[in-house]
Amino acid sequence: MEEFREFGFLGGRVRFKQPKRHRLSVVEVLFVSNLRGVKKGNRVVDLGAGFGALSILTALIYPCEVWAVERDPLMLELLEYNVKKNNLSGRINIVDADIRSVEEKLEKHTYDSVIMNPPFYPGSYLAQNPYHHESDTTLKDFVKSTAYLLKDGGKLNAIISAFRLIEMLFYMKDMNINPSHLRFFYPKKERNAKIVRVYAVKNLKPVLVVEKPLIINQENGEYTEEVRETFEKFYDIINRF
Repeated sequence: MEEFREFGFLGGRVRFKQPKRHRLSVVEVLFVSNLRGVKKGNRVVDLGAGFGALSILTALIYPCEVWAVERDPLMLELLEYNVKKNNLSGRINIVDADIRSVEEKLEKHTYDSVIMNPPFYPGSYLAQNPYHHESDTTLKDFVKSTAYLLKDGGKLNAIISAFRLIEMLFYMKDMNINPSHLRFFYPKKERNAKIVRVYAVKNLKPVLVVEKPLIINQENGEYTEEVRETFEKFYDIINRF
């Protein structure tokens, strides 16, 4: 039986109820702080919203209107709870839909941005955490739905495992979603990158920029100055509301 926990984040200003095996991580916070092309008033779709971490943080920080797409009944229940708990029912629309058939619930080519944090591992991997690997929805399905949703010039922000970057870029190229900026997230300076943030634009061909690396922890395990400053900025922005 799934166990849950509820906790306060950013001084208790944001609260999440979540499965113990599927927790909010610093990577998701850094991802939202590194979003590109998301502006106030934009129409943003969060594909595979889970319990709502990306949707809620994005709606608070930018702020914009979010369509949070999720199909798992348990996650939908948590998503609805978290949206109400954070008083964001007016800005976050919960969409009970399969990513593979978003056309049944959402309009074609009408959204400014898509954000997503797809499962890190393909279905062939035996990940201990079921939330971290694909079931019947693949990375290609995420990209295909993105192409359906975005208007021309629409923006994609995705966070994926670094080892799946080539696969992701291949699918994007096939659907004319072209990479603009890449930023690699490193757990420590001397470690290999595990995560990459991909920013791309539909039906445009920008010059690709590989940004400076984002290093999360110092050698002593404490957060780097950039990460600490990111949390401070989050806290300041959220306290304005």
